[in-house]
Amino acid sequence: MKYFIFLSLALVLAVFSCKKVPVQPIMAPLNKGCDCANEVSAQFLMEEMTTGNTNWAKYTDTDSIFSSRNVRFTALEGNAEYTWYIGTEVLHTQTVTRYFPDNFIGKSLPITLVVKKKTNRICFPKDDGYDSIVKHLTVVQVYPSDNNFNIFDTTFMEGVYRMKSPLLPDSIDIKIDYKYHNTGVKGFAIDIYNYNGKDSNCINRINMKYLNYRQFWITSDNSYTGPYDSENLNGSVYILKNQVVEMNFTTGAFINDVYIGIYKKFLYRGRKL
Repeated sequence: MKYFIFLSLALVLAVFSCKKVPVQPIMAPLNKGCDCANEVSAQFLMEEMTTGNTNWAKYTDTDSIFSSRNVRFTALEGNAEYTWYIGTEVLHTQTVTRYFPDNFIGKSLPITLVVKKKTNRICFPKDDGYDSIVKHLTVVQVYPSDNNFNIFDTTFMEGVYRMKSPLLPDSIDIKIDYKYHNTGVKGFAIDIYNYNGKDSNCINRINMKYLNYRQFWITSDNSYTGPYDSENLNGSVYILKNQVVEMNFTTGAFINDVYIGIYKKFLYRGRKL
């Protein structure tokens, strides 16, 4: 009997001794989720604001502006400590708006942002939670408002652009001409040639709705009394800071909430020649 009890006990101990018991639970990798994380950055936007009603203002990310304009500076890092150095001012909010009058014309102004934030030590053990960036904002004289507009012969955005659309088999050239005219919408206007790649032009039919240094927005001339066709353009042209050009146009117009014209959309990317 004693031998039987001893043998049974030995078998039980052998079974339990072969069972694998983990020493500790399996842990997730320390850097799990770091693909979406970033080190603390002081990157910020400088956005020129169009003139007029601020409720309808347009903003353009830029490095140059017209004089007598507001600029909105926005830090891209959220939930941090901010220190802006703009001229003699020291400011501490994530977004700052400042006005640049004519006495800054021709100057390249340093804009400095310092950001401090608690770091993500798991993903970035060497990040000290501090970053600073200096960008320069150039102030350019706004174009004259007289009827001659001779300066438009050498303006930044006037000229010929080589553009490509996913809907076209090859690139096309689009010409933009600033001018002043006395018909249709009187005053500052713009003509656009070959906007669809099929030699269609929009002349004396559209006016400039908003204008920044690197971007403008156009709208159809709703006072026009002739036939409405595909030559009524709306949209924008934008020269990015890397010199890539984006053109977004639509055709047609709304008159008294009634759409008149042929609706088409033209999306282009390219460069200025």
